[in-house]
Amino acid sequence: MKTILVLGVGQIGKAITKRILEHKPDRIILHNLTKKESDYCCVYFSKICKNIEFIPSYGDIFLPFDFNKLTTIEEQLQNKYELLNFFYSDLSPEILKKSTLYNLVQKWKPYLIIDAINSGTVLGNHYKPELILSKVSNEATVDVDTSAEILLNDFVPKAINFVYSLKLVMEDFKIKKYLKVSTTGLGGMGMNMPYTHGDTPKASLSFALMGKISAAGVLHQLLWNLSHTTHYNISLLIPSTFVGYDSTKFEPIETDMGLIKKFDNPKKIKIKDGDILTYSKGICDEYLEFPVVRAGENHVYSLYELSVLTAVGQMEAITKEEVANAAMEDICGKTNRNMLNYMDSGMLTSTFAGKVMVEKIKSEIKLLMQKNNSTSIATGNLGVTVAKRLYELHIIKQVCKTVESLKNIDIKKLCDLVTRNIENNKDLIIEILSLGLPIVMEDNSMFIGEYSLFPDKGCNLTITKDRLEKWIQVGWVDLRVENILFWKETIDYVYNDAQKVLKDKGFILNRDVFSISNDYDIGEVLAYYYNLQEKGRKTCNI
Repeated sequence: MKTILVLGVGQIGKAITKRILEHKPDRIILHNLTKKESDYCCVYFSKICKNIEFIPSYGDIFLPFDFNKLTTIEEQLQNKYELLNFFYSDLSPEILKKSTLYNLVQKWKPYLIIDAINSGTVLGNHYKPELILSKVSNEATVDVDTSAEILLNDFVPKAINFVYSLKLVMEDFKIKKYLKVSTTGLGGMGMNMPYTHGDTPKASLSFALMGKISAAGVLHQLLWNLSHTTHYNISLLIPSTFVGYDSTKFEPIETDMGLIKKFDNPKKIKIKDGDILTYSKGICDEYLEFPVVRAGENHVYSLYELSVLTAVGQMEAITKEEVANAAMEDICGKTNRNMLNYMDSGMLTSTFAGKVMVEKIKSEIKLLMQKNNSTSIATGNLGVTVAKRLYELHIIKQVCKTVESLKNIDIKKLCDLVTRNIENNKDLIIEILSLGLPIVMEDNSMFIGEYSLFPDKGCNLTITKDRLEKWIQVGWVDLRVENILFWKETIDYVYNDAQKVLKDKGFILNRDVFSISNDYDIGEVLAYYYNLQEKGRKTCNI
C-alpha cells in the first residue's frame, strides 16, 4: 500500500498535502501535536478527496512514543527518569526504537516522509536562560526537578535523537525520501532584526528568537551530515521570508499570554522618582477584538504589523503554494532548492506572488475594519517596541493625516492636538492598555493597565530616571514633545528620501519607495525607518 507520512499539517503542511493528492497515494498519515488539529485536517482533506484514506495521528514527535502526549513540563517531570534515559543514554537501536518517529514508521510503513513541523520553534521555544539563572542562583543546592527541567528543555539532545531515529527508520524500513521544510528563524533577515515575535527584548534579539535560530541550525547541520551518508535521500527546504496565511478575521487578540481581555478603567497617574511602578485594576470579561491575519506560529498580526513585516527590505513574503510547488519539484527529482546542496542561493525568497498575497490580506483586513468600525494597529506579536511605535504613529496620523500637513504644523500645536486626541479617545486608551502598553504624557502623568509587557512584574519596579527612560524607549507609548518631534522629523525624512530615490534612474531595492506617499501608511513608514537604520535584509542589486 502506497503510504505517505506528513509531520506538521499547518498551513505549509496542508499546501504540500494538497499537491501530494495529485500523485494518488493510497493513504496519508496526518500527524500534528494535538488530536484536535489532526482530526480537523483529516475531515478537511476527506471532503476534498474521497479516494484516499486520511488517518489522524498526534503527539510530540521529539518525545518517546509512550510519553508523546505529555504537553507540560510538569507532566514530563513526573516521568523524568524515563525521559532523561531516552535523551541522554547511548543512542542504541533499543533506545531509538522507543522514539515517536520510529513507532509511526513501523506502524504505517510510508515510502515518503514530509516533515513540515516548525522544529526551530518547537525545539528552541524553551531557551530561557534568565529563568534557568533565577532557578539555580536562588538556591544553595539545586533540586532534582530543577536539574531535570533544565536537561529536558535542552534542544540539542532532542535534535540529535530525532536525526538518529530518522537514520534508523530509513535503514530499517527503506524510506524512499525524507523532505524537511524548515525555517531560517529570522525570515531571511540578519542579527539586526527589529522584531521580537512577542518575547520581551533582551538585547538586539530576544531569547525566543535566539533559541529558534540555534535549534534550527543544529537540526540543519545534523540533516546535512545525514545526507552525506550513503543511500539516504534527504532534502531540506527553507523559506527565508514571511510565508502565506490561514485567514483574516475579526476576532479576540491572541498573544503568547493567551487571549487578551479588555482593561476598562483608564485613569491618569503621576510618575515620580523613587516611587514603585504600580498597576491599575480594571480587567473586564470582554476580550479585546479587532481584524487580524492569522499566520501560523506567532498567532495573529494587525494590519500595520503586517505592513512592517512584509515591506520591501524587511521580511517580504512568499505564498504557501509556492513553497508546496518547490516541495513537489524536489520530491519529483528537481533538487535545485535543496538547502543541503547550497545555502543562500537555495533559499525560497520573497516573490511577486507573495507581494500580491499581502495586498489581498490588507484589503481583507481593511474591509473587516470598516464592517466592525475598529482599528487594527498592533497585537504585540511582533514585540512590544514595534507595537508601541505603531500606536505612536497612529495617534500622530489621527491629527495629521498627510506628510504635508505634518510638515507645516508647529510642534507645540501638534503636541496639543495629540494630547487632546488621546485624552478624548477612551476606546483607544483601553485598547493600548489592554495590550500591556502604558502611555506616558509630557507632564509626567501616565495611563497604565493591570500589567505591562515591559517591564514585567518580575522586574525591579522602583522608578528612577534611567530606568523610566528605558521602559519608555522599549515598550511605552511615548506622547512627550521630544518623541512627537522625532516622529514628525522622521516621517518627513522618510518621505523626502523616497521622493529622492524615485528620481534616481538607477537604485538599489532595499526599501519600497512606491509605498511612501503624502497619505502615509504607518506600517510602511516604520519599515522604511528600519531599512534606513539597516535593520533589514542584506541589500541586493537589481
